[in-house]
Amino acid sequence: MNKEMLNTKELAEYLNINEKQVYKLIQDKKIPATRITGKWTFPKQLIDAWIIKCAEENVSVKGKAAQPGAHIVVMGSHDFCMELLSHELTKAFPDLSLSVSNVGSVGGLIALSKGICHVACAHLFDPATHSYNVPYLSTYLPDMAVVVINLVYRDLGLIVQRDNPLKIATVADTARPGLRVINRQSGSGTRLYFDAELQRLGLSAAQITGYTDEVATHNEAALAVLSGSADAAMGILPAAKMLGLDFVHLAKERFDLIIPKQSIAAGPIDALLQVIRSEVFKMKVGKMGGYDTSATGQLIAAT
Repeated sequence: MNKEMLNTKELAEYLNINEKQVYKLIQDKKIPATRITGKWTFPKQLIDAWIIKCAEENVSVKGKAAQPGAHIVVMGSHDFCMELLSHELTKAFPDLSLSVSNVGSVGGLIALSKGICHVACAHLFDPATHSYNVPYLSTYLPDMAVVVINLVYRDLGLIVQRDNPLKIATVADTARPGLRVINRQSGSGTRLYFDAELQRLGLSAAQITGYTDEVATHNEAALAVLSGSADAAMGILPAAKMLGLDFVHLAKERFDLIIPKQSIAAGPIDALLQVIRSEVFKMKVGKMGGYDTSATGQLIAAT
């Protein structure tokens, strides 16, 4: 979501909660809000700051992640499955809620290390080992024992305009003169994969028109292509499907949840894993397209 001001409905969608819960937060004076011409309006910058403040209050200091309470704070990479997971968690366990802050995969691990979230979500590709996430744990979480649980495998590639008029087939094509891309923010797993591909192909950032133009989510990347402000964007298949755009498949990447080991048996996290491993959740993810749930809920690694 790229708006500076949100209305009540947009805020409810942004926080993955019911509109009634938004009004309750207003009534209890727990959320930054202002009334303009009779309608409640929420400055997105203040909402993001409020989310971080709530996260800091709900978890402990660096290296000592607290047992999560009724509200689970997740920070990291953007994915549509996380929005679905939030809804399914509250549906199955009405006393629990989950919020997701899209700060990129590296940002999620840093947030976990600083104790400002309960769970990180990431898809960090390591070119040296051709694996995901685990090689980065010693760098970003050297003092924290964690478990890595798979959420999904997902189709990663280039989102291109309908019918692919420019016949884009590989990352190398993004260096064509005149072809414009929209990039993801530094620290995101998608950006890391794109940079690794450019390096593998011997291409420099200077050869890519639009390399410095960044967005934070797959939605924004796909919208840039749909609007015509970009010809291609690295992203996931569901984002392309949602807007009727074409997609050039490049890889199947692993998207994981990183959870402090001391929290894994806590009630809220146990409930979260129950939802992830449920056939209902897997079925709904499968219907979205572009996802593989064959390893969903499985333990990938533990430190």
